[in-house]
Amino acid sequence: MKLWMRLALCASLSACGPGSAPPGPVATPTPCNDTEEGTGFPSVLLRVGCDGRLEPGRADWTIAEGAVTLAFLPGDTGPKGAALVAAWPPLDEPPWLGHRVERFAVLAGGSIRVQFEDPVRDPARLFADPRLAGELLAAGNADIRDAVDAGRTELVTRHAASIEYARSVGRRVERVAFDRLYLAAFAGSAEGEGPAALAAAVGGDWVGRGATGARRLPKLDWEAVAAECGSGAPDASRDMRAAGSAGPSRPSVSYPKDDPAARQIAERVVSAGLPGGPLAATVAALAGSPERMVVRPVARGGERWSTTDVAAVAGVFAGPSHPCSLYAEALGELAGWVDGSERVTGTVLPIGEAAAFAIEPGSQ
Repeated sequence: MKLWMRLALCASLSACGPGSAPPGPVATPTPCNDTEEGTGFPSVLLRVGCDGRLEPGRADWTIAEGAVTLAFLPGDTGPKGAALVAAWPPLDEPPWLGHRVERFAVLAGGSIRVQFEDPVRDPARLFADPRLAGELLAAGNADIRDAVDAGRTELVTRHAASIEYARSVGRRVERVAFDRLYLAAFAGSAEGEGPAALAAAVGGDWVGRGATGARRLPKLDWEAVAAECGSGAPDASRDMRAAGSAGPSRPSVSYPKDDPAARQIAERVVSAGLPGGPLAATVAALAGSPERMVVRPVARGGERWSTTDVAAVAGVFAGPSHPCSLYAEALGELAGWVDGSERVTGTVLPIGEAAAFAIEPGSQ
């Protein structure tokens, strides 16, 4: 992979190469680290314990000859066998990204055998991902206050105004899980503690005055994830910056138009770069320009990058997952950060996580 994203994802946080064992399993943050009520995901196939070790969930597992076999525990009432396989996302979507699956086989009793072409280390960890449980409700960012008024079904959302409105009309609201991880990617790099200080300042302000239910990250060893998973990630070397695309003439920080939390983070990155601020020099180094930046919304399905972009904010799944799923999804969201065919350096900073909330139906 010949682009700065490969380097950038390796630059932020201790390395362990694919041929060497880390001191412990490389794991993404898990709900067991939370002490507050309402922070868990729905029942999962396998679980990641508080010590980072894999544990049985709805199923137990074995690994042999590049295949993971899931054997469901007695009494489990969730989907299994062919019904569960049919509910899994397509192989070109998360959480399969970063994993080469050869075939699925449904065995006696609803067990499932997943054969990998070239399994990454600890392939069974993939099945701790709630997106493979067949029961996960997707949270959106759209305004759902009309649906709150209708009150017919449970709603899952991250839309702050809808959450507050539901509370104001007496509907019960509970946090389901921290399910969205936000990253800020920059075209340049900076030495010393500046990038970490910038991530802390942007993340701290966003948590304090930004998205409903946001939090700073639990410990996440991004460099170890990138070192282990880089070779299995999709190739993102295509240049997606559209020469002459419409947009502001100033240096810009792009973000997905339909994601308010990403916009809030982009605005804070711009504010941190204002002249005279304590982090202005760091932002200028990361952006490759001392000019004042502006935010630039990007519609999904359109051209993701502009020639003005010096930074971008992206969101990926934040629940318990295989680290290579996380890495590949992040790389896909930030794909195309190249300058022609020239390799350049860059920086990716983990900013924080946002929560999804469940709004219970009203009484009929």
